[in-house]
Amino acid sequence: MGKIKKFAVVFPGQASQYVGMGKDFIDKIPGCEEIINTGEKITSLPLMEKIVNGPMEELTRTLICQPAIFGVSMICWNVFKKEGFFPCSMAGHSLGEYSALAASEVISIEAGYHIIKKRAQIMDEISRSIDGGLLAIIGLQLTDVENLLQDFPDIEISNINSRTQIVVGGKREKIKQFNSFLRGRKIKGIELNVSGPFHTSLMKKASRMLEDEIEKIDFNVPEIPIYLNYSGRRTTDVEEIKEGLVKQICSPVRWVETVENILLDEEIKVFVEIGPKRVLKKLIEGIIPEAQVLNVENFTSLTNTIERLKGNSEC
Repeated sequence: MGKIKKFAVVFPGQASQYVGMGKDFIDKIPGCEEIINTGEKITSLPLMEKIVNGPMEELTRTLICQPAIFGVSMICWNVFKKEGFFPCSMAGHSLGEYSALAASEVISIEAGYHIIKKRAQIMDEISRSIDGGLLAIIGLQLTDVENLLQDFPDIEISNINSRTQIVVGGKREKIKQFNSFLRGRKIKGIELNVSGPFHTSLMKKASRMLEDEIEKIDFNVPEIPIYLNYSGRRTTDVEEIKEGLVKQICSPVRWVETVENILLDEEIKVFVEIGPKRVLKKLIEGIIPEAQVLNVENFTSLTNTIERLKGNSEC
């Protein structure tokens, strides 16, 4: 293959699902179906049926959605890896962090399914007791949102997705009040279709419950360095990774810092999004306008990515 461009791999999280995701590879590449079958055995969920046939309402349910996206991301990663490419670093957005850890051999695919099912159950259980939600604010920078929140102490930053897309979370009643306030100022707010105030302090109980489950899993030193959601920083330290997973569930996803640090640390401007949809593409291009964001989710995108990765510099 010769030399290739330096690149980082990123994995999407919840909200990237769609009916038929991964079907291209599942139908035609040996071993892909087995990845989903493994997930079904571990989770006791009808993942293949929901991935292939839906309906979308069922595939979007947190308990189905999280292991389904993880499984399809692992399929896409394994197909891509067989082409001989090796990234300089990895990151994943929220749920996608678990895909990054499995791809980097920190945890096994089996362990990934196990902990993701537990995570989804815990998030679902705690969310039902809180009645919270998330609101995406479009067009404002982080400092602007932080200034507005000084008058809304019950609302917290949840995701720093791009320089002009900040997600906040809180109890549903408070979210609606805040959104009304934004409308009065002609600021665009979009209430997200999620079941809880993920990545806020309201999920601290979930964080403690998840920590108990994480301690049951074997962790290895990553083969490829990981950038953590919690800190936005690069690490190969197993204990730091565990701590990051525990804190991630009740702390903001620092996606802007993650992408900026990949550029700063490694001078990487090429990213390959592995998994369904291209949710992260727009976010990354908003953070680094000159970034080249490729993806792997089917044969067409795989072929395109292979061709465009071939270049004159190597990692």
